[in-house]
Amino acid sequence: MMNLKRQLHTLLAGLISLLLSACSGDNSDLMKYINEIKARPAKKIEPIPQFAPLPIFKFPENDNRRSPFKPVEVKKNTDQYAPDQKRMKQPLEAFPLDALKFVGILEQDGMIWALIRQPSGQISRVRVGDYMGQNYGRIILIKRELIKLEETTKNTGEWEKQITTINLDTGKQE
Repeated sequence: MMNLKRQLHTLLAGLISLLLSACSGDNSDLMKYINEIKARPAKKIEPIPQFAPLPIFKFPENDNRRSPFKPVEVKKNTDQYAPDQKRMKQPLEAFPLDALKFVGILEQDGMIWALIRQPSGQISRVRVGDYMGQNYGRIILIKRELIKLEETTKNTGEWEKQITTINLDTGKQE
């Protein structure tokens, strides 16, 4: 068995040697061609072309352009008429204005209070600066015959202020 392996290795080594020697051929014609190429005179290399320097670009200093290296400042669209959403709502803000009735006034020590009847019939008193109605209506004026409110409503995405008048409800049907 050992003898068979040795014979196989010898045969394989001989076969590889034979194949390698078959690959080497007559390279004399190739060597001749390479020598001819090397013997040719070299062409003169053209010099690198000279370029005219470009004019220096100077950025305008008084231009109000932002630096491209600084982040863009996003300005918040703060609406000056937007109501304070965090403010504690007052009881009369739960009702629409047309459900509330101005039924009279009270005056004490120079302070004027308006009397407002809720839909349930309960009477509430309010003064200038209080809120009523569902459109953030702030009372700006109380007179014997009327109340003026400054309501804040949203119109096409923008908050707007408008003055609303509530007249004294005398109980007469027109």
